Amino acid sequence: MLLMFCGAIAAGLRINGTHSFPIGLYWVIGKQPEKGDLVFVNPPATALFSMAKERGYLNIGFSPTSHLIKRLVGVPGDRVTIDSAGVEVNGVRLANSAPLAKDGAGRALQFYPVQNYILGPNEVLLMSEYSPASFDARYFGPVQATTIESVLIPIVTWK
Repeated sequence: MLLMFCGAIAAGLRINGTHSFPIGLYWVIGKQPEKGDLVFVNPPATALFSMAKERGYLNIGFSPTSHLIKRLVGVPGDRVTIDSAGVEVNGVRLANSAPLAKDGAGRALQFYPVQNYILGPNEVLLMSEYSPASFDARYFGPVQATTIESVLIPIVTWK
């Protein structure tokens, strides 16, 4: 059974155990990431992502890695504002994007403030429209496009 499970992961099965998107099974599809795609992301090794892992924000329950599942909402050339009201891409405020002052355990959160920032040639913006409590770009800002490992589609999900 364990061998079959490992084989399924090697073939493209991904398991989401966070609330940024519905908990469930997702499948890697072979396409280049485009704006609007759901993506599987390997976050950079920074102090902020170490803190996120320690606090349990990342997908560590089902994987030895700390990957994220996010929506690709900003691509090179897009204009981004992140403020106390939320995240805006090209003048459009994103749903469920207002940053929280504290997480569900009452620990302080700090949003990533930028105004009219133009994403560079290798930068992307990753968000969740699904959850107003998602750990996403409102807290970590733009990331390198190379952090995106693949594009995903949901197979079976539940709330």
